[in-house]
Amino acid sequence: MNDSYFISKAISLALKGKFNTKPGVNVGAIIVKNNKIIGKGFYEAYGGPHAEINAINQVKNKYKKNYLKHLSQSEIFVTLEPCSKEGKTGACVNELKKYDFKRIIVGAEDPSQNGLKSLRRAGFEVRNLNSEECLNINRAFLHKAKFEKPYVKAKIAISNDYKSVHLSKNRKWITGAPARKDVQLLRAQADIILTGSGTINFDKPSMNVRAKKIISNKSFIQPARYVFSNDLLLNWSAPFFKLPGKKVVVTSKKSLPKEAKKIKDISLEIVNKKNNLLNPEHFIKKISKKNLNSILIESGPKLLGSFGDNNLIDEYIFYISKENLGDKGSYFYAGKNKFNFFDNKQFDIVEDIEIGRDKKIVLRKK
Repeated sequence: MNDSYFISKAISLALKGKFNTKPGVNVGAIIVKNNKIIGKGFYEAYGGPHAEINAINQVKNKYKKNYLKHLSQSEIFVTLEPCSKEGKTGACVNELKKYDFKRIIVGAEDPSQNGLKSLRRAGFEVRNLNSEECLNINRAFLHKAKFEKPYVKAKIAISNDYKSVHLSKNRKWITGAPARKDVQLLRAQADIILTGSGTINFDKPSMNVRAKKIISNKSFIQPARYVFSNDLLLNWSAPFFKLPGKKVVVTSKKSLPKEAKKIKDISLEIVNKKNNLLNPEHFIKKISKKNLNSILIESGPKLLGSFGDNNLIDEYIFYISKENLGDKGSYFYAGKNKFNFFDNKQFDIVEDIEIGRDKKIVLRKK
């Protein structure tokens, strides 16, 4: 069994926390001695003990008074560079330095930390695997650390002829139940769900996570729900506003109308206007100062086009049905720029799978 084998085990552990660590990271750790796993842990909830600490504590609990003997000359595999800065917990490198690990193997670097340098200066043998999979499980966090702005995804359900909006109120869904279930996983990993006033008023969506297995975990926090609305002509009794959780109205206005002020956990995010529309670039600039890493856009063509035209979307997730809507639907993108999304030098197709009777295609900015 080699390093790749053990880091894959650590990745599996890291993914156990993917819905509960926002706005933190997904990290798994494995401690190995004589090719045998003697301890494992993962980052279970934001603000809690880190993966390395949980793995070390498992060894302590398992071997009691002899834990130092078992940790001595063992190897620890961690999916992300151990933290060197104190935050909600102490710096993990300081804990690691208490033990004489034979090797410390990390899956990926964290540009916000100096853990690898610190451990090497302390005399440890450190190997960085530069694992693409380890980077992927924390793509939004690492994007924020590198570019100082959140990672923006756009989820779009469309027909086979690229229509996303039913012109008739008699139809709501374009894709099937498996695709809609998959969207719940996207929402659960986002810090913010962002939509527009037209979607709120016309479709009356909840925009929350309803998957029972996810929301039953006490560490899970619902993403904040944001809506772009300059005129504030919103249906304030819509489920979007009535459900528990943080609601934010993005507008250029200075205050909410009286009926909106009665809504619990509601606030304003004031942005300026550009070309007579709310400025998405100003929104991203302001939101980048907050402690969050990811935004999921679930909106109509107009808001999607506004963000897309300004090159603010890092990843598009398309759910495509086999149905053609023809003149019963409208095109999913209402921006001024015209993209051939599936033959575009700006994006790579990183996923193309069947999901129920629909197709899921993920495009990621190069």
